[in-house]
Amino acid sequence: MKKLLTILLFLFLVITAFGPYNLYYEFNEKQALHQFISEESTFHGLKIIEMDYRGSETYFIQAKDEEEIRNFIVMNYHSSVMNGHWKVFEQTSKGHYY
Repeated sequence: MKKLLTILLFLFLVITAFGPYNLYYEFNEKQALHQFISEESTFHGLKIIEMDYRGSETYFIQAKDEEEIRNFIVMNYHSSVMNGHWKVFEQTSKGHYY
């Protein structure tokens, strides 16, 4: 019985580590965001100044491109239980509030 339990636990750990639904990233979302930023072509050549969690799996990222400061909103959304995706929105203009 112990041997079967050990084998099942080992299989569960292997599946969660190498499968499409990685529990490590689920519980360590900031590390997953750092990995996404390093792989995303939008952020190549930019220096990240600030990363601020805004709630509901949404981050505000401020990056510097030489002298220009650019603002981004990065959202993590799940299209299904096992498919998480990141969306990047760049601030293009500031609204006028009256």
